[in-house]
Amino acid sequence: MSETTSNKTVPAKKAADKKVATTANGVQLFVSPTVSAIFWTIAFLIVGAVIFGNYYYTTNNVSESNLARLIRVLIVILGFVIAFVVALLTNKGRTLVQFARQSYTELKKVVWPTRQEAVQTTFIVFVAVCIVSLFLYLCDIVFLQVVRLFTL
Repeated sequence: MSETTSNKTVPAKKAADKKVATTANGVQLFVSPTVSAIFWTIAFLIVGAVIFGNYYYTTNNVSESNLARLIRVLIVILGFVIAFVVALLTNKGRTLVQFARQSYTELKKVVWPTRQEAVQTTFIVFVAVCIVSLFLYLCDIVFLQVVRLFTL
């Protein structure tokens, strides 16, 4: 089987192999599984190094000033951020970024209620909860009296 396009014959298999997910800008969305595995390994190593470094520093440095603690916390946060960014370079991370962009686009399409609508809806829910709780309270009292009638 082959496809013909403007006097050129391209085998169908090669045409399918060349399909790569890209954005409108032409940026490649996915990387090879090997590169993705390498990025995951790097991300886990960074997280492990941050955890080990924080543990090692806290167990061996008894007198810690406020500035040293602040610097240690900032290094831990920076390490986790770097690991997160490396994880976003994987296939799953790129899919997550793509999903977040699509979600944001859909979120912009939402018609949010006005303040008056939100207050009125909240009041209706509050009244409904009060009515249901009163009904359940009355049912509890009736069932309690019925049980007392049979047990005494």
